[in-house]
Amino acid sequence: MDVSTMAADFFLGVDGGGTHCRVRLRDAQGALRAETKGGSANIFTDPAEALTNIADACHAAFTIAGLGDDAMGRTAACFGLAGANMAGAVARVEAHTWPFQTLRVEHDGIIACVGAHGGEDGAIAAIGTGAVYVIQVGGKLQTFGGWGFMLSDQGSGADLGRESLRRTLYAQDGIIERTPFTDAVWARFDGSMDNLHRFAETAKPRDYGALTPLLLEHAERNDTVARFIVERGQTGVTLVLDHLVKLGAKRICIMGGLGQAYQKYFPYRFRPYFVSPRHDALDGALILAGGRVQ
Repeated sequence: MDVSTMAADFFLGVDGGGTHCRVRLRDAQGALRAETKGGSANIFTDPAEALTNIADACHAAFTIAGLGDDAMGRTAACFGLAGANMAGAVARVEAHTWPFQTLRVEHDGIIACVGAHGGEDGAIAAIGTGAVYVIQVGGKLQTFGGWGFMLSDQGSGADLGRESLRRTLYAQDGIIERTPFTDAVWARFDGSMDNLHRFAETAKPRDYGALTPLLLEHAERNDTVARFIVERGQTGVTLVLDHLVKLGAKRICIMGGLGQAYQKYFPYRFRPYFVSPRHDALDGALILAGGRVQ
């Protein structure tokens, strides 16, 4: 019998984002055996780093569970990865030598939506380092956004961080008024344009996203520039939420750290649609791998 058609003894889910990846291992009865966390797993922005971090986190899960390498060969796995929607990304993951019985690779937004609604119809807005929106209607999944902050992902942490730097430079040039927020951002780079240039030459989405806690802190204090940036981001999110409703979404889960921060900025018309997720993205991956969740 082909090993891929045999019933798996274990099921492994990976939720790989731009900042970190998480791994969950369950047995065939749905019992939790281990959870681990690793580094960035955006398969598009840094494939080599992502594959290494995913592999390390997966091996750590089996070690924590007290299982040997042979157990991996009896495991059905599903990876939900940021950047998996980009050209060639899935092929790069599948070309890597994995020890699992079966492997399914999806965009991280897909596993988040499946988990949030337990495999049933619904939609999500997942807003963290990146931003992606997924809707399932009549069992058919459709994804919007998630093309990287250089092209899309408005309102994501990376997008807000980049806009924070742009507005800070406006303030330093006297184009707009300086505020405590722009001063705080400028201080992060020791008031040096050289430092800022060096940052921009190598910065990844998570590096831009690291500025969002500072941004949200100042937005809470009604800093005019910080509020402008957050409200600008919310406008981009709202545009897609309206589209999800138009497509027939009856349930929408707002997910991700920034998604929760945006809640107070969303128009009232969306409140009837917002629901809490039934499961998280890791359990969504496990569902797609064929496993049971509790």
